[in-house]
Amino acid sequence: MQLGGVVADAVAPPGAPRLDTHTLLLLSSLLTGDWATADAADERTRSQASGVVAAYTQFHLDRGLRSLEHVDRRTTA
Repeated sequence: MQLGGVVADAVAPPGAPRLDTHTLLLLSSLLTGDWATADAADERTRSQASGVVAAYTQFHLDRGLRSLEHVDRRTTA
């Protein structure tokens, strides 16, 4: 049974996403409401975090998110 979460690369099962430190920091910041840190994330980090959140959501819903293609993922300056 898979419950989700983050594990070290050395013990991660095949196919598990490999998240870098910046992406983990962004995801943590979003969970805790640290908006200053979240706003400071670069585009690559935001893209990786967005992909992980989308995959996690779809996995747990056990279906795709049809509306996801309509979400505006462009950053604003």
